[in-house]
Amino acid sequence: MVDTNPSMEEDKIDLLELIRTLLQSWKLIMGITIISTGLAVTYALFSPEVFEAETLLVPVQEEKSGTSSPLSQFGGLSAMAGVSIPGDSGVEQVVATLNSRRFLRLFIEKKNLLTVLFEEMWDDEKQVWLVESSDDEPTILDAITTFQKGVLSVGEDKKSRLITLSVLWKDPETAAEWANDLVKQLNQQLREQAIQDSRKRIGYLEEELTKTTLKDMHNVLYNLLESEKQKAMLANVNEDFALEVIDPAVAPEVREKPKRKLIVVLGGVGGGFLGVFAVFFLQFLEKLKSSGKEKTNLSHV
Repeated sequence: MVDTNPSMEEDKIDLLELIRTLLQSWKLIMGITIISTGLAVTYALFSPEVFEAETLLVPVQEEKSGTSSPLSQFGGLSAMAGVSIPGDSGVEQVVATLNSRRFLRLFIEKKNLLTVLFEEMWDDEKQVWLVESSDDEPTILDAITTFQKGVLSVGEDKKSRLITLSVLWKDPETAAEWANDLVKQLNQQLREQAIQDSRKRIGYLEEELTKTTLKDMHNVLYNLLESEKQKAMLANVNEDFALEVIDPAVAPEVREKPKRKLIVVLGGVGGGFLGVFAVFFLQFLEKLKSSGKEKTNLSHV
């Protein structure tokens, strides 16, 4: 005769008992699943819709690098003259500028977005904040934080050097408008800054040209001056100074959030697991009660 392993028999009994318990409690599991699914449907239907507008950009670098590369041979002499040849502004600088507090502050103030970002706290008719005290009113720093964390998203492809700027907002037209306006403001801001820097350098180089008597140094300063004038000219005529728009943002037709089908499915699956857990938990409580009664009866005996 072959001896039957007691542990295997116990495992079979436990498995059958587990299945029997679940089948007996199917109403509880189904009820919890239905409630959980209903809550998920309610949440999905009443959650505000959010749309994502994207624009694809590429850094403009050819013109800058083309003008500065012929002067690399004069780097040592220009340093002796007190003039540094400016390097190219890379993708990292552009992305950092887009996410900077200074840049976003200018954008929010220019478009008066404080009341738009916190419209649930703003009474448009009375033109007042719906808060108890002035200390509770949202500030421009609050608006910048909200814009950085929930509205604006900037991604960079390291291989292609392409930049994707995304704006998340409940109105698709507004999201597309903000995305395109952000690019325009960045190009305008960096272009104006480049023009100002070039004018300062041109003035300095012209002054140095009148002072120097060395022929080699005179040639270096003259080449640097021509380069700066060329950069200033390109900055004045080129609207896409830092970023060239490959694909401008358009109003999206499909919402980004909420993903209603996924929410309902997750609600149903989660409700099923919660129902099974409830059955096991109730069974555990019943075993605790029965063991407590047995101990009580033994103590009386």
